[in-house]
Amino acid sequence: MALHKRREESGRSVARVLLESKEPVELPPAEFDEENATIEREEFRPHLPQLFYELREGCWADPAPMVQSDSIFVIQGETRDFWVRIWHTDDTRTGIAKLHVLSCLPVAPNLKINFDG
Repeated sequence: MALHKRREESGRSVARVLLESKEPVELPPAEFDEENATIEREEFRPHLPQLFYELREGCWADPAPMVQSDSIFVIQGETRDFWVRIWHTDDTRTGIAKLHVLSCLPVAPNLKINFDG
């Protein structure tokens, strides 16, 4: 995980830890303020409770496929896959400082197609 610093409106510098990995990461149950979640598109907003639930309960974050970034992960909810970047408050990963949702895709059911007609 990489340490990043940012300046708050008060002018003081605040450190936060960007989750980075080439392998799946087990995330422990985390606390966070939903106001610190940002989204790429407004249409994702109705689905955010699924993501918030997963993060509060603890979940796995899988590196996003075919993306050349070690900081974009896929978290699977009940009906949606969320592509996210997560900044934690420290290395314990029990507090989320910032969450950014890049994409929110419906989970595709596993279908078996038989071509032997």
